Amino acid sequence: MKVGLHATIVDDDTKGIADALYPVFKTLGRELEGEYGGSIEHLWIDLELLEYLAKADGSPRHPFRFQKRVSGRSHFGLPVTPDHFNVGHLSVRPDFKLLASLSVEPAVSHVLQRVYEESAVLLGKEKKLGGFDATLFRERLLIACQQLGHPLFI
Repeated sequence: MKVGLHATIVDDDTKGIADALYPVFKTLGRELEGEYGGSIEHLWIDLELLEYLAKADGSPRHPFRFQKRVSGRSHFGLPVTPDHFNVGHLSVRPDFKLLASLSVEPAVSHVLQRVYEESAVLLGKEKKLGGFDATLFRERLLIACQQLGHPLFI
């Protein structure tokens, strides 16, 4: 499975954090690639860095979505297109009040902690995702964050 972490929706207040996260997310994505079983071929973890998009309770707009591939259907009379990947989308929302009070490095650690916390939603989806091993994914996430100098609290 390929893993991509992204912080692409930002504003002036959060752009510095997104810039600091870019190399961390890139490395983390490479470290998390691997076999976890199940039907997810790509897992995209999206960090929502716009506070005004937050739901009243502060949770992500879409905690987890799964897009199953469509097998070679033709659209509107066009030629048959190749399959698309089965993609899981995990949305993560930081604590904006805490984020505003932190310098860049602690802010990066906070975001990684939130990624780990929100990844718990995958535990309840393992069966639906064809036996995806969310526990292994989360263990690898913990180890990779620690190796990057951002130990997480579980």
